[in-house]
Amino acid sequence: MHFWIPEVVQLIFEYVYDPGQTKEDSEGRVTVANLARTCQAFKDPALDVLWAQLHSLDALVICSGGRRVFSDSQAIWERPLYDADWRILASYAKRVHTLTVSPQSDTWDISTMHILNCFPLPGALLPSLTELNWLSDREDFFPFLHCFCGPTLKTLTLSPVAWGVRKCIAVASLAPSCPSLSNLICLGADDSSMQAISEAVMGWKKLKTLGAGPVNEQALTHVASLQTLQSLRFSALSELTPRVLEFSSPRAFIEIVALTPSSLQAFMQNVHFSIQCLYLRCSLYDDVFPHGFFTHLKICVVHPEKLTQLSLIVETISSEDIGHESIVLTSFMLHPLLSFKGLNHLDLGHLCTAHMDDTFLSKLALACPGLKELYLGNRGAWLIAPSLTFEGIISLLKRCHQLSSLGVFFNATLESDAVHAAPVDAISPKIKNFLVGVSPIDDAVKVTAFLSFLFPSATGVRHCIPDKAPEELHGRLKKWGSVSKMFRIFVSARKQSWERGWAEGKAAVEKIPMA
Repeated sequence: MHFWIPEVVQLIFEYVYDPGQTKEDSEGRVTVANLARTCQAFKDPALDVLWAQLHSLDALVICSGGRRVFSDSQAIWERPLYDADWRILASYAKRVHTLTVSPQSDTWDISTMHILNCFPLPGALLPSLTELNWLSDREDFFPFLHCFCGPTLKTLTLSPVAWGVRKCIAVASLAPSCPSLSNLICLGADDSSMQAISEAVMGWKKLKTLGAGPVNEQALTHVASLQTLQSLRFSALSELTPRVLEFSSPRAFIEIVALTPSSLQAFMQNVHFSIQCLYLRCSLYDDVFPHGFFTHLKICVVHPEKLTQLSLIVETISSEDIGHESIVLTSFMLHPLLSFKGLNHLDLGHLCTAHMDDTFLSKLALACPGLKELYLGNRGAWLIAPSLTFEGIISLLKRCHQLSSLGVFFNATLESDAVHAAPVDAISPKIKNFLVGVSPIDDAVKVTAFLSFLFPSATGVRHCIPDKAPEELHGRLKKWGSVSKMFRIFVSARKQSWERGWAEGKAAVEKIPMA
């Protein structure tokens, strides 16, 4: 081959076999392996593709003299490794960029880890490794974690179920091994891991992403001050010292997890946010939703007008919650939201907004005209009658012209003896998704006609009424099912009508003689 570009050849090989895909492509892998043997020029780029991502350590064992005892068993070494073996292993190991130690490795013979820990050549075992997914929960594997964490490592994912002494020691002392780490994900961590993860976090100065369980106040203070921070997810501590905790990375995505809204509010007593994206997540409801929650949230946000995304999610809604008046949000409780004038995403879909009225929604539309996504009570099977009506939705649509996704819990009944026609300036062609939750509905045909006029580009109308819903919701399930079936037909008919009217109008204008 007289002239060739190695980068182009590698792109072609990556097209034949993509090591990053979820499902293993054995045929593509064999093809690239054959290309590596075709000529010397193909060898390096082909091997780079084949070794870029490993889902176990078996390949390293086999390339350096190991073998599988059975076809479906772990590869092992049955003899000592000498200098030539180590050099062969190193020639392949330098090509590895991503390594996954999967949960299936928990059955491995630990001798593999012991032997790799004896790597005798200068430098790291995997000198090009940038991503390590350590998904094994095996306690005696964790002391070997340092073997794979080198100066090039950027992303580390851990998923231990239980934290023993050896796991905590290994994680707490990680930072010196991989000082340039940018992303740490350890979402399954519990209280017993807090000190170990916190100590490790304190050693990293360039973190972009941290996803963890509880971390102590010192580590939170350190991470919150990093200008490199882009995403932070952690579990709220039950108590903080009187010292104010500042989250001052303006472009960071912050997600805080707590047990209930009350415990979340307690955590935020001494917290200040100077950020744009805030996601709050609770496991379940209190007996009573804290009345001052949004008032306190407003106080915590230093520049309310700069907040662009806000979400409050309660993951578990029990059968008792759906009819519990004490967790219902009122317009008065939600009033502090009007200070967040820069919002383009507001998600209160898991909260019961039944007592929010048309007047408040109109005020919200005036305060936040840039909203693109809005969800209000549409993800719970609430049995409490909503105060919001079509009038409030029309008021919202008149002012928020950027909306692309809308979910509301509202009263979708229309008076049978009235002619309903929405104003033209409420038509929202940008809305692709309209979600109605378990909203009360009377006449399915009239509602479909009305919604098809408002949302001519929507892909459908979706409810969240389960098949095994309470008896009170059976009628709504049937009627919203009818709306879903008829909606696209109505939209198509309106579109054809408009196109025909436009064509007839154009033809009439063309017949008018020019002066």
